[in-house]
Amino acid sequence: MARNSPGSHVARLDRPIPLKLPELLVPRHPIALFIFAAPLLLSACDRPPVQRIDLEDAQSAALLAISPSPNSEGAAWHISVDGKGIDFGQDKQQPFLSLRCLLAKAAQPQLEIIRHAQSEPGARALFAVMGNGIIARLKLDATLTKSAGWRWEGLYPADAPELDVFTGQRNIEATLPGSGTLKIAGSSLPREFLQWCRLGGLAASLPAEPPATPLPGV
Repeated sequence: MARNSPGSHVARLDRPIPLKLPELLVPRHPIALFIFAAPLLLSACDRPPVQRIDLEDAQSAALLAISPSPNSEGAAWHISVDGKGIDFGQDKQQPFLSLRCLLAKAAQPQLEIIRHAQSEPGARALFAVMGNGIIARLKLDATLTKSAGWRWEGLYPADAPELDVFTGQRNIEATLPGSGTLKIAGSSLPREFLQWCRLGGLAASLPAEPPATPLPGV
């Protein structure tokens, strides 16, 4: 094997090769070292904080967004237990929709609309009710209750024209964003109840529930 001659410019392999960094990259004073590292520290501080997401809250919001339309097959209007409103729902189940009449001596009768569906605090929505040749967009707010938690409620003067959507006997479709479309079977009870409320409850009692129509041949 050939060896390097004394005059050769090739470094010998059996000696360590000295490496020299440029003087500008090697601070010689502590202050210079601080100045050199400061931009790195500042860039790290400028990074936005990491946002943590509660998995349960995210799942709850997702469920609200994709809630299917309720199955209202077999549901009907019934007078509420306290006699101050009517409920649309299935027998012995939580109602889907309630209309309540609020009466006071020196105030105009009010109609409260309750859509029994979960809502988020501070949320607002337009409750689109279509039927009887009318399309009403009723404003509902998320309301906290002791028994049912957050649900949708709205309050209107009993004589508000938007409420006439309930005065016909045809089927109604009521859509709430995030809670699907509620299909309501036609009935005369909402019309009679609304008339009773608009009169300030002057009738002796709420209108009786319409009798069931007998089947042919019975």
